[in-house]
Amino acid sequence: MTNNKLLQNGTNGERLQRSRKECPVFIVFLAVTCTVLAGLGDWKVLNDAFGALPKAIALGTIVCAFLNFLVAADFVNLKKAMGYFPILLVLIAVYSLVSMYIWITDFSKAASIGRAGQKILFQTITIIYAVFMCYLLEDRAINYLFFSMCATNTAIMLLEMPKYGFAASVSSVVTCIVTFGEAEGFVRALEIHDITFLFGQFCIYYLMFAPKTTTSEKRLRRWGVILSLFFMLVGLKRSTLPAVLLVCVYIKLLRMTRKPGKLILATGIGLFLFSYLYLYLTRSGILVAFLESLGIDMMGRDVLWSLPNKYYTLSPFWKGLGFEGVTDLVNTWYKEGLINRAYPLHNDFLKIFIELGAVGFTLWAGINYILYPAYWMMRYDTETGMLYMAILAYMTVTYLTDNTAFYFWSCIGLRLIPMSYSYRISKTGNPKQWKAPTPKESADEIWLIEMGGKVGNAE
Repeated sequence: MTNNKLLQNGTNGERLQRSRKECPVFIVFLAVTCTVLAGLGDWKVLNDAFGALPKAIALGTIVCAFLNFLVAADFVNLKKAMGYFPILLVLIAVYSLVSMYIWITDFSKAASIGRAGQKILFQTITIIYAVFMCYLLEDRAINYLFFSMCATNTAIMLLEMPKYGFAASVSSVVTCIVTFGEAEGFVRALEIHDITFLFGQFCIYYLMFAPKTTTSEKRLRRWGVILSLFFMLVGLKRSTLPAVLLVCVYIKLLRMTRKPGKLILATGIGLFLFSYLYLYLTRSGILVAFLESLGIDMMGRDVLWSLPNKYYTLSPFWKGLGFEGVTDLVNTWYKEGLINRAYPLHNDFLKIFIELGAVGFTLWAGINYILYPAYWMMRYDTETGMLYMAILAYMTVTYLTDNTAFYFWSCIGLRLIPMSYSYRISKTGNPKQWKAPTPKESADEIWLIEMGGKVGNAE
């Protein structure tokens, strides 16, 4: 090996094996506190009183990052963390620019500007939170977010318990678990959609991706799986368990192939195309007819999916109503008595297509399903891209019949978990360390230079 190559390997080794500057305990505690308090905003009592406002507490991680930088300035980690912003903010730019174009060209559709601005702001907060949590905690950010959400869900359970009594509450939880989600009373009050869906993401991570080399890692992995399953069941989201199982099988199959990277991209392209097929099946009524033939209770989704038909066209020239335009439609239907409550549309593909139009929908789907997995694999490695695709595939199942595409904590998980996971490369990289060249290697290097790059016989 030449001297230049040895020096290069030595530099890489120093970069990969650099000693991590640990975040001070009080800053970690502050970041966790901000996370828990922001998560408590999903408690129905606070949510009814303050709406999404408590989630803004998550911005406290900016303060935590600033304090940490003052205590232990880590320019290498700061540069790495800031490097995530451009790629993640691409979606925010799509939401903003497409909506502004729609509003400018048709001002009658601008009634939802205020709500749209709020949603874009909170989507931006999810990115800020994920980036600064990873700056603070690197590969441990996943675990800290997980246990913060466990603490949040437990706190909500304890806050709800006095309304029903201890015995009735425990009985309700046991009934929910035994009957696979059929429960009322206490457990019904714990139907925290966003956080529950996030635990599905954690379950996939701890089952399929969490490190398990040491005893402590194996213990953490077991608890991660157990607690994720528990909170998923208590959260009354039965669709999450089959989705998690399906994704785990998908990951197993991927790891058995010789070129998983190509299959990950093929999966992304397939889901990208499927999103258009799903729009057609929904618009035509084929999907509803099929599900009803199986005896599946649509719970009013069949009505919700048919009501927007006269307000949009399934065409590449459909411009869209603008961000949050569907909310205006739902409120109109409620006022007209077509529905007895202003329900969300429960179909994210349809909602995004109606609001952002054909161009906006194509950009949204292309960025999520094609650009981002390619980014994670090219910038880091196949495992990171696989983790992102696993979480996105799980979330895609929820997009079909729910409203999770813009859920605060679900979006944080989709961004933070692969981001934090990518930091493991800095810990597990095992490059050759630099060492002084032997006399023979030095002589060979001098000979090559003197001979103008021609390889001679140094013997």
